[in-house]
Amino acid sequence: MLYSNEPDARFDSKSLDLALLALQELAERKSKKPLKYSRKDFNDFFNAIVAQDDQLQIELIEKLIYQGVSLEKIYENLIPETAEALGTLWKRDELSFVEVNIGAQRLHRLTRIYENRYLGPMYLSAEGPNILMILPKGEIHTLGLITASGIFKKNGADPYVVVGYSISAIKKLLDVKPFKIIGMSISNSENLDEAIKMAKSLKSSVHREIPIILGGNFIKNLDIKNPKLDIFDLISSDPEKVLNTYFPKTKD
Repeated sequence: MLYSNEPDARFDSKSLDLALLALQELAERKSKKPLKYSRKDFNDFFNAIVAQDDQLQIELIEKLIYQGVSLEKIYENLIPETAEALGTLWKRDELSFVEVNIGAQRLHRLTRIYENRYLGPMYLSAEGPNILMILPKGEIHTLGLITASGIFKKNGADPYVVVGYSISAIKKLLDVKPFKIIGMSISNSENLDEAIKMAKSLKSSVHREIPIILGGNFIKNLDIKNPKLDIFDLISSDPEKVLNTYFPKTKD
């Protein structure tokens, strides 16, 4: 939302600029078919992350954007895919924990740099459902949570990310803010029990129905038929699926 104490002419100019940017974005989305990045593009970017070459990382992303690859593809696919590849190589002992941790920090930095451009000029503020996004105790990488937060914003929701909060602090937060969904993100199997414990505690003490969603990179390895997971209302790492499940868009 725009606020200004300047003369009307200047305010009108700013409003016009914003409107033109919005129209330009709509035109580009309508006229261009979404382009994908190639395996070579991915490998070049991944190697730049591992090499800690911050300048090259930016140059490669800007090159993809110039070639017509959308920020959606970069933010929602390229960066998460790179994070997943880092984790895979760590499990294979081909990268050290330090290398993976530094790589994750680089990716986290890039999500911050590109979030505004990813959201686009039409994004002013979220008017959709409030979503509480929790990183359970034991989880140290916030990248997945931050990326999901951006996607939620892009789709009109209002995410609130908490890291390192105790269960009692989360309960107090739920008392004062009308969250419609609670999401938990895990990337490590060792933290699943903590997420289940937290979900059970919240379910038993919060006196209103709030769906609790389990997400994160690790869930692809889960046996969703495991009875212990019944505490979660939905298991998904797709923010759009979560919103469509609980807040389906009505057709005009």
